[in-house]
Amino acid sequence: MADLHLGWEPAYLPDEKRIIRREERDQLLKKAVDYALAPKNNIQAVLIVGDLFENYSPPDYLVRQIKEQLSRLVTAGLLVVTVPGNHDEITYRESVYRRHSEEWPGELVKNALPELVVSQEINGMSIYIYSLAYTGGVTSIKSLDEYPRRETSGLHLGAFHGSLDWEGVNDRSLPLNSNHLAKAGYDYIALGHYHRYSEKSVGPGKAVYPGAVEFKSFNDPGTGYITVIEYTGSAFKIENITMEVRRHFFREVDISGFATEEELYTYCLQFADEEAMLHLNLIGTPLFAVRTEKLIDLLDSHFFYLEIENSAQFFAESFLDSIAQEPTVRGEYVRRMHHRQKEAATEQEQKLLKQALLKGLAALEGSDLK
Repeated sequence: MADLHLGWEPAYLPDEKRIIRREERDQLLKKAVDYALAPKNNIQAVLIVGDLFENYSPPDYLVRQIKEQLSRLVTAGLLVVTVPGNHDEITYRESVYRRHSEEWPGELVKNALPELVVSQEINGMSIYIYSLAYTGGVTSIKSLDEYPRRETSGLHLGAFHGSLDWEGVNDRSLPLNSNHLAKAGYDYIALGHYHRYSEKSVGPGKAVYPGAVEFKSFNDPGTGYITVIEYTGSAFKIENITMEVRRHFFREVDISGFATEEELYTYCLQFADEEAMLHLNLIGTPLFAVRTEKLIDLLDSHFFYLEIENSAQFFAESFLDSIAQEPTVRGEYVRRMHHRQKEAATEQEQKLLKQALLKGLAALEGSDLK
């Protein structure tokens, strides 16, 4: 697991719901521990690869809660490794990992440069884990050139919280270069920092970002699962295990055919779910101007959280009339369509031509034609 960001609160929610979301997100580690301790799942090691907490100094009650959960794993005989990330960075004097270093359950990575942090036998196989805790002022802000690896048989794993092959501006995280990692020849590399699941072959092994499990926003929706790696003796089997998280979904609605805001409101009620979070994207060419804030006010009580994106293109009659005066392609188009509307034999045909006018104009608006 990585990027649980426990202790995070959504500022976009009202106070009561903000607390509900924080508390339910903070139960995520317990759910994962329950899964790991279920005998049928046969889990023998748990890697938490950075950003377990939202920040480096979480409240004491949350620290106690997390230590209790990790202790359950240790007491049951599981190997537990915690790697500090960039949100819960170890650099700061008040870092949770500095204040609780001595009693932290399992193996806490504290070294600022890559080292062998675990050497243990599991099911008759030697396991070697290499890692580091990014430490400002010590860890290089440039990609590290060398990573250690013992020249001995066994399973060699890397565990790093950082940006793999990312060439953007430094974001106070560990830059990782797949070519340099490949030289170490790790059998598997557990990564954290990117919130979306991804896999990449690196040398003889595979590097995997499990992604952030839980939802933060519709731009950072989480994966909804933890990643379980099974080593069969010759290969790795990767399985993503679904965790119970609050429902969230995206819906796109073409509102071209709606005559009024009331009709749109009634249609949106079909998505109503007071326990779910919805991102509603409105597209098309409506016959009326959508008042997004008004629509949210009307629908908000029917959802735990509602977000509306208005991507529809509305053309007011006055705007259409002004376009019709232009000596342009779109001006000629509007003039011809207006003429056809006047000659329409039925009301239904008029509506159809109006939609054709709006959709055609929207297409022209997206072109280079003048």
